[in-house]
Amino acid sequence: MPATTLTLKLPGQLEFLPVAMAFIQQTAQLFGFADNEVASVQLATEEALVYTMNGLGINGLAAEDPQEIRLECRYVAGRMELSIYDKGLPVAPGQIPRYDPTTLMDDAPLHKDSLSLFLLQQAMDEVHFRNLGRGGKKTLLIKHVAAKRIDSLTPSSPKPPETPVALTTWQVRPFIPDDALGISRCAYRAYGYSYESYIYYPEQIVEMNRSGTLRSYVAVDDQQTLLGHAALKFYHLHDPVAEAGVLFVNPAYRKKGIFDSIHRYLFKQAGQENLAGLYSRAVTSHALSQKKLHASGCAGCGLLLGLFPDDVEFKKLTGKTVQKESALLVFKAFNASLRQIYPPKQHSNMIGDIFHHCEVPVTMEAPQVPTTQTDRHDEDCKLSYTRMDIFNTADILCFSNDAAMADEIFVATKRLCLERTDVLYLFLDLEQPGCDALCEASEKMGFFFCGVLPFGLHGRHTLILQFLNNLAIDFARIDLCDPFARQVAAYVENSSRHHHSTVAPS
Repeated sequence: MPATTLTLKLPGQLEFLPVAMAFIQQTAQLFGFADNEVASVQLATEEALVYTMNGLGINGLAAEDPQEIRLECRYVAGRMELSIYDKGLPVAPGQIPRYDPTTLMDDAPLHKDSLSLFLLQQAMDEVHFRNLGRGGKKTLLIKHVAAKRIDSLTPSSPKPPETPVALTTWQVRPFIPDDALGISRCAYRAYGYSYESYIYYPEQIVEMNRSGTLRSYVAVDDQQTLLGHAALKFYHLHDPVAEAGVLFVNPAYRKKGIFDSIHRYLFKQAGQENLAGLYSRAVTSHALSQKKLHASGCAGCGLLLGLFPDDVEFKKLTGKTVQKESALLVFKAFNASLRQIYPPKQHSNMIGDIFHHCEVPVTMEAPQVPTTQTDRHDEDCKLSYTRMDIFNTADILCFSNDAAMADEIFVATKRLCLERTDVLYLFLDLEQPGCDALCEASEKMGFFFCGVLPFGLHGRHTLILQFLNNLAIDFARIDLCDPFARQVAAYVENSSRHHHSTVAPS
């Protein structure tokens, strides 16, 4: 099925709920969901709509003010994205206590919204709440079509070969749609079902390459058998930088130089894309991938603590406080223009050193009071956050440096901590005045310095802070090959001792 969007508008009153549910049922069936999946989508939609309509929960509209609700069902690349738009009471999911069925006692009080939020998260693959400012708010529910995943497209799940395969020649070339199934199978052979979910849906790989959010390159033999994959990943279509990654090789063809060939090809292509730069994340339990990135001209710009699991198979996380794999954030500049930044005074020397080593020219101005002006097209969206379930981490993107954003960061932090998220990464805009005050307020909450990412916040230079939620990190287990990267790590470690909290904010 091609990308399709269906929309329903209706008054925010409970008597219209059956109309909405019929719409959801028919749409989910049309999009290819099995009966049990349709039931899950209906359950989640009903929970969200009841809250939106009855004025009693997290999305409530006042009963005497039945404003319009808009349902938008979008099918794209093997998944359904259900958006519920309304202009009712502001969303505050972070204030809802976490429902834990394994510890719930019969006589323990239960918050009226805890169970409903839990049902939403259990029924859907992803649940997101977005404050749209003057545009009201949006509840986004995402469900993948199980029949589109590779284990449903083939008679049986592919298994890694027992012995290495002989190989003499191969080539690296750009992606074509026929490669998608081979990429999904290669990802499975390399990591099982523990990588980012889109990689196991061939239709999503095709769609992401079509839209430009993913630019894939593959290594193939003379028979066009897929041996490995790498990609430039764009988190926002208009970003001037991309992440170099999604790099894996079929285990049967490892140690034949395929990894190096795809890696070199990827960086060569990036240099021809007129990008301002390229960034990547390298594991820190060993220095091999760091050395390859350093040889490609990348410089360390941050240390993301606890980003990955600590086992090579990327097994499912349990949220326990164990040592997790940290990542060295690196950057390579291509066409970086001169920009002005407003770094926090306490971190200005390290920030200046990082930009210098990354060969990104900046002028550093003294802290100033933030202005109300912004050149962002979606200026109503001041903060958003996304949780990466497979890694049990979350990114909080803050697009405004207004002092009031500290409250928004606190609410997001509290909610994510209640969900037992291991690590939170906070992205602040270095190109807006007021970054210093917002950084200081965030550090009082327990965040601490992580690094910077040039052009990393929708094209703007970015300060990254991090928060450890009951997660212990042993810095002695972090192995870095580059002297400057070790300086960055030492600075992060020192910052963590001064600012970080290992408990959820109260």
